[in-house]
Amino acid sequence: MRATPQGRRAAVPQAAGLDMALLDTLTNVLFPGRSTNSRGGKSGKRGEDLRTFVRVPQRMRSGYLWADRLITPRPCMIKDLSVKGARVEVIGDPIKPALLSDGVKLYFDTEKHEVQCSLRWCKGQMFGLRFEGAPKPPSRKYR
Repeated sequence: MRATPQGRRAAVPQAAGLDMALLDTLTNVLFPGRSTNSRGGKSGKRGEDLRTFVRVPQRMRSGYLWADRLITPRPCMIKDLSVKGARVEVIGDPIKPALLSDGVKLYFDTEKHEVQCSLRWCKGQMFGLRFEGAPKPPSRKYR
């Protein structure tokens, strides 16, 4: 059930149930010992964070970005994570966003798994990625 703006409860569509299962899986893999933490809904207040799920800042968490159009996987630092996506900073030479437009895989070096992602935004060497699937064992060598 989800609260409506009038405070009444409305039924969650069936697709949302599948989406929550994915979120629970990602939460358990990426944040062991934590549960899915929803902040509620969006607010119209200026300057307030409008994200539905909490972002967790990461320190010294490395990974790799891989797309079919890239010659080799690119090392990156994972700056923060939520159950729906991640903010990563590419290390070294810049990547053109057009090379990542058809989808990208984010490999977590410490957990040794990868997640299919889509590019949501780009600002210099920083990329916003949205998780499109559950974490899986790596499909290739990243080192």
